[in-house]
Amino acid sequence: SAPQVLAPQLSDWRSAKGAMDGTGNSELASAATRRSSIVAGIVALASALAAAFAVGRRQSEAKSPLRRHGDAKSLADRRLADARSPLDPVDVDVDAVEEEKSLDDGEVGITRAEVGKHTHHKDVWVILRGKVYDVTGWLEDHPGGKPLLLAFAGQDITEPFGTVGHSAIAERHLREMYKGILVEGPAIPEPEALANTRKAELVGGYCAWSGSVKDSADLWRIREHGFLPCRDPVGIEALDGTPWKAFADLVDLLPALGISGEFHRYLDENEELQGRLRLCGEAALNQLDPEQLERAFGVVGYVMLAYWRSGIMTYSNGNLGDAYNPVCRQEEQPAETLPVYIAEPFLALSNKLKRPPMIDYGSTVLYNWARIDPNGPITPSNVRCVLRLTGLVDEEWFFKTHVVIEAEAAHVVSAIMGALAASTDADLLEQLIALEEALWRVVRACLPIMYERDENGVPRCSEHVFYTILRPLIKSGSLEFQCEDRSEMMDLVGPSGAMSSLLPCVDAVLGVQMTSGKLRETLSNFEKSMPYEHRLFLEEIRGKTSIRQRLDLSRPPNGQTTDQHDVLVRSFNRCISRLLDFRWQHWQYVKNFIMKPGNISHAVGSGGTTFDFLQQHITDTENARLTEQGLFRLSTPGLDWPVPRNRSFTQSQSREFWSVDGEHGLLARDPMVSLYSEKSWLKQLASPLREACEVLWSLATRLPALCVARGNFWNECEKASAKLAPLQDGSVLIGMPEMQREHLMTVLCHIASGCIAASPGSKPPRCIERPLQVVARSVGRPPALEFAELIQSNWCKSEGSIREAKDDKSPGSSTRKAEFRVMFRFLASPDEEWYRMIHIFLHDEARDVVSAIRVGQVAALDLNDQAVVGCLVKLSNWFNRFCDYFDSYFDSKDSRTEAILMPRLAAFVAQGLDEEHLPAWVYCCGSSVLLPALHAFLGLPMCPPALRNSVFYHILQEMRVHMPRLHLAFLEELEKPGSSMRHYCYRRFGARNLSVDRLHDLEVAYNDCLNALVRFTSRRIHLAIRIFPHLSRTLGALHSEVEGALRKSRMQLLKMRQRVDMCLDS
Repeated sequence: SAPQVLAPQLSDWRSAKGAMDGTGNSELASAATRRSSIVAGIVALASALAAAFAVGRRQSEAKSPLRRHGDAKSLADRRLADARSPLDPVDVDVDAVEEEKSLDDGEVGITRAEVGKHTHHKDVWVILRGKVYDVTGWLEDHPGGKPLLLAFAGQDITEPFGTVGHSAIAERHLREMYKGILVEGPAIPEPEALANTRKAELVGGYCAWSGSVKDSADLWRIREHGFLPCRDPVGIEALDGTPWKAFADLVDLLPALGISGEFHRYLDENEELQGRLRLCGEAALNQLDPEQLERAFGVVGYVMLAYWRSGIMTYSNGNLGDAYNPVCRQEEQPAETLPVYIAEPFLALSNKLKRPPMIDYGSTVLYNWARIDPNGPITPSNVRCVLRLTGLVDEEWFFKTHVVIEAEAAHVVSAIMGALAASTDADLLEQLIALEEALWRVVRACLPIMYERDENGVPRCSEHVFYTILRPLIKSGSLEFQCEDRSEMMDLVGPSGAMSSLLPCVDAVLGVQMTSGKLRETLSNFEKSMPYEHRLFLEEIRGKTSIRQRLDLSRPPNGQTTDQHDVLVRSFNRCISRLLDFRWQHWQYVKNFIMKPGNISHAVGSGGTTFDFLQQHITDTENARLTEQGLFRLSTPGLDWPVPRNRSFTQSQSREFWSVDGEHGLLARDPMVSLYSEKSWLKQLASPLREACEVLWSLATRLPALCVARGNFWNECEKASAKLAPLQDGSVLIGMPEMQREHLMTVLCHIASGCIAASPGSKPPRCIERPLQVVARSVGRPPALEFAELIQSNWCKSEGSIREAKDDKSPGSSTRKAEFRVMFRFLASPDEEWYRMIHIFLHDEARDVVSAIRVGQVAALDLNDQAVVGCLVKLSNWFNRFCDYFDSYFDSKDSRTEAILMPRLAAFVAQGLDEEHLPAWVYCCGSSVLLPALHAFLGLPMCPPALRNSVFYHILQEMRVHMPRLHLAFLEELEKPGSSMRHYCYRRFGARNLSVDRLHDLEVAYNDCLNALVRFTSRRIHLAIRIFPHLSRTLGALHSEVEGALRKSRMQLLKMRQRVDMCLDS
C-alpha cells in the first residue's frame, strides 16, 4: 500500500526537483524560485511519508497478534460470549458497539454513555484527555494496584492520572489500549444503575396470614415470616381493661406535652395518675399475652423517654424586656432520675421480655406499625406508626422505612433457610440465586425510600430535622431508676439499625468474619436489645456450617476448578456484593443524616457508638469473597508501592537567611537591625560604608514624614548622594554576607518605592538605583518592593518583649505576638501597621505549616497512614486557628478607614499593578510562598482551570520570580509529581489489604484539611473586600470559582472503594 500512497507525492517531488536543478542549467531559475521549490518539495515528501506511515500502522495493527483487542465485531462477539452465563450481571449492548460511527479522520467516536457501560472487572474503559482507552488487559500489571483502575471504571481519569504522575512507558502502553475519541453524548450513568437491569419493585411482605398463624401462641415465627411479627402488631387499645391502660392514655399526649416541657409537671403533680401507674407492676404482667406485652413495652418506653427528654427542644421568645427572638433556643437539662411510678413498671417489662429498659429497634420499628388497609401490602403508603414522640412526618417516615425493609427481608430469611437445608449443589445454587435476588430488592427498592420527596419536592425525612430534633430524643445516655427499695444508675442504648437481626443473620450464613474484637463487643451489646426469639434464632444460625465453609470444603483439590463449583462460587460472590451494597448504603445514611448536618467527620450513632465498626465490617465483608478463576480479591496479595529508601526532599539549613525550616517560619531568619542598637552589624562596618548605611536607614525611617509632599523625599535622597557614594562600588556590595545584602535590599526597595510614589513619573536617584540593582542581582530577585521586602524581612523585635517571650513561647500567645514590630513604614497609620503585623505573625506561625509538611513528607515515604492523618489534622488546626485569628481582628477593627488609607498605600507597595491586579495580589499574599505551597502539598491547583486566562493566573505566574531562592525551591519540591497528599491518598487506595476504616481516616483528614483551606481562603477574600469594597462583586466571583474548584477536589476514597466492589460483582 505504501507505493500506492506515495506515487502522486513522488511525482510532485520529481517536478520540484526538476525545478531545483533546472536540468543542469542554473540560469533557467532564479534564486527565489529555487528556494520556494525546495520548500514545496520538502513539504510534499513529508506529507507523503506521514500518510504512508499512518496507513502502514493501521494495517499492521489490524494484523498484529500483539494487539490487545480486535475490531468492533470481534469485541462484541467476545463480550457476548462472556455474557452467556445466566449469572453475569452485565448486559452488553452489541448493537451499540457495532454502530460506532467513524469520524472524518478515521477515528472512532465514543460517547460518555458508552464508556459508562464498561465498568465490569472483565471490561474496563476509561477516559483520559478526551480519548477512550480499554485498560482491561492492564489491570493485573498496573503498578498502582488494580483497585485504583477499577475505582475509575467508566469515568474520566484525567485528574488522578495527572496527580499520580506517569512515565513515558505508561504513555506508550496507552497507545496499545486506545479505543477512540470521546464525542458529545449523554452523561455517564451512575455505577449503581449499571449493576443490573432488573426492575426494583416492592413485594410488600406477606399480605395475608394463614389460620394456623392467627391461632398460634408464637408471636415471632422467623423461618416463615422473617423478623417482623407473624401477626400485625396490636394497637394501644389492646391494653384496655388492664392496668397498663393508664400508660396507653398518655401516648397521644407525648408530642404536645413533650415539646412544651410540661410532661414532667403533668405527671409529677397528678397523684391520682401516679397511683394508677403504680399498679402496673410484676403482678399485672400475668394478665398480658405476647402481643400485649410487646405493646406495653413500647408504650411505657415512649412514656419513659418523653419524661426523660421532655423540653430539651423547646423554643421561647425570651424575657419581656428582650427583643423578639422566635429562635431563642431554650435547652433544658434532661431528667436525671426516673420516678418510681415509671421505673418499676418498665423494669418489670424489661425482665419479662429479657431486654434493657429502653426503647429499642423492636419498639420503634418491629412492633410499631399498622396497616392502613388491613389486606394491603406493607408499603410506605399503607403503613403508619403507632407510637410517636413528635408530630413530625420525618419521624414517621424514618421508622416506617425500616418496617418496609424488614418486610422485604422476609424473603432473605426464606432463602437462608433454604440454603442451609440444601442437600445438593443444584439446590444450593437455586437458594443462592434467590438470596441474591432478595438482598438486591432490599438494597434497590427499600433503602432509597428514605430519600423520597413529597409532591412539592420536600424530603419526607429531612436529614436536618432528624439530626437536630429526633436524634437528641432517642440517643443513648445514663439515667437513674428510682425504685421503692433501691435506686440504680443504668447506661441505656438508644434504638439503632444495628439492633436488627437481618445483617447478623446474613453474615452468619455467608461466613463473614468479624476480625475486630471491638466490633464483636459492640454488636454483642446491640444484640441484647433484640427480641429474645431473634437472639435464639441467630445463635442457631451461627451454630451451623456457613455457605462459605461448605464451598471451601467442596473445592476441587490441587487448585483445579470445575464448572459446577465455579458457578456456585460466582453466585456466592454475588450475594457478598449485595451485602456490600447494603452496607455502603447504610454508610450513606450515616453521612447524610449525621455527619453532613452535624458538620462532623467522625459520627456517633443513636446507639451511642462510633461508626468505625461499620467501616471495619465493610472490610470484613470484602474479605469474605471467594477467589474464582480470573477474579481479583481485595484481600489477596498484589502489587504494592515500594517504600523508597532515600528521602526525595531536601530540608534547608535553618542557618540560611531564607530557610523555611527556621525558627521564624517563612520570615527571614534574622530581624532587621536597628540604627541605635550597639550590637547592630552596621557598627562593625568600615567608617565610610557605615556612614552610607546609616544614611540609608535614616532615609527609610523618615519615609512617612518626607513622602507627604510631592518630590520632597526624592530631593532628600539626591542631597545624600555624596554620603552614599561608597555604595556605588558593586564589588563591595557583592562581598557582603547574605544577611547584610538582604537587609540592604529591604531598605533600598523601601527608599526606591518612596521616591517613585512621591515623584510620579520619575525614577529613583542614581545613588539609590545603582546599589539596588547590584544587590538585587546578588540575591536573585528583581529590584522592586515585593512581599519579601515589605513583610518577610521588614520586621524587628521589641527589646522590652524579648525577655517576656522567654516565659511563654506557645504559638499564638500574646508575648509571641508582642515581640514583633514593623521596621519601615510609608504612611505610619494604624491600618498600615495592622496589615503588616497580621502578615508578619501569619508567616512566623507558618513554621507549624512547614513542620507539618515535613512530617507528611516523611510519613508518605514510609507509608505511615497514621502520621499522614496526623499531619493533615495539624494543618487543619492551623487553618482554623488563623481563621479565628482573622475573625477577631475583623471584629475588633473598623474597616471604613481601610478602604481609604490602604489604596493610598498601594502607591508605594504595588507599583506596576493596576486596580484589576491589586486585589488578586492582596488575596494571594503577594509573592508569598505560603498559599502556593499549601495548595501544592495538598495536590490542588491554586488557580482553577476556569481562571487560566484571568489576571489571577498571571499574578500567580509573575510572583514566582519575586520569591526568595529557598522559598521557590521549597515550592518546586512540593510541586514534583507524586509529592502531594492527594497522590498519597490515590497511592494508598491502590495498595493491598488497606481496610475501609483506614481509607475513611485518610478521606476525612484530607477533606477536613481541604475544608479548612476553603475557610482560610474566604478570610483572604474578606480581607481584600475590606480594602477594596467597590470590587466586592468581582472578588466574590473570584472566590466562588476558587471555592467551587476546591470543593470539587474532595477525596471520595470510600465511594471509589464501593465502585471497586461493584466492578468485582460477578
